[in-house]
Amino acid sequence: MPEHDPEQELGPKIASAFQSQADAQTGPPYDGLAREARRRVRKRRQNLTIAAAAVVVAAAIGGVWNLASGESPVASTASDSSGHSQASAPDKSTEGMAPPKAAVSCPPDHPILQADGPNAVPAGTGLDLNTPVTGLQACRYQLTPGSTALLGQERFSPEVAQQVVDAIKVLPERNPTLPVFKCAPQTAQPSEAIVLRFDTAAGIREVWVQYDGCDSAGFFTGTHTYGLYAAPLKLFMTGSVRPPGSTYLNALKDW
Repeated sequence: MPEHDPEQELGPKIASAFQSQADAQTGPPYDGLAREARRRVRKRRQNLTIAAAAVVVAAAIGGVWNLASGESPVASTASDSSGHSQASAPDKSTEGMAPPKAAVSCPPDHPILQADGPNAVPAGTGLDLNTPVTGLQACRYQLTPGSTALLGQERFSPEVAQQVVDAIKVLPERNPTLPVFKCAPQTAQPSEAIVLRFDTAAGIREVWVQYDGCDSAGFFTGTHTYGLYAAPLKLFMTGSVRPPGSTYLNALKDW
């Protein structure tokens, strides 16, 4: 960097005027002053030339360094909608997100297919309706031998699952408005039923739903029986889990 010279603070016009004034004076008293003025002007021009050359060299070295290191300002920056340059950053839009829960199919060989009836829930598998639930899978089974066992299945959110439980546990043991059928033993057994599989902290717990045949109807947990009413049915009898009708469903309204 060139040495600072107080003379550089004079503008070009002042220096030019100084040179002209010195040249205009003639005679011995002014020869030394003219020579000093010309020396100062030459020194100022040399300093300006050296400073300009230093800037050019620095710019040239910087360009060579960028080429040698392979850096590219276009590759490392991006412009936003307002035209301002922004450094690129990794996409964090998916961080912290839990992966989707894998869909679990209803078991094709469920115990209800071999049970004595839809009210014969095996011990230890029924749901205590005071247990918090975090999900629900409804499985609709064909109970007629030789037919396709699984007729339909639907999964429901934790909110709907809890609504179903709350709607069942306030029901009486039976619905007195349903008709009492008298039928032959061979037609008493239902042709289909639904298994409600609830997710709990202890694992899957079930409620079996009987709505067909002429033997009995209701919600069965293995330890308690609740009458068949439309309020809980409307919450889960949707899609492939909704039957076209049955002996008891036909007697209900708004299911």
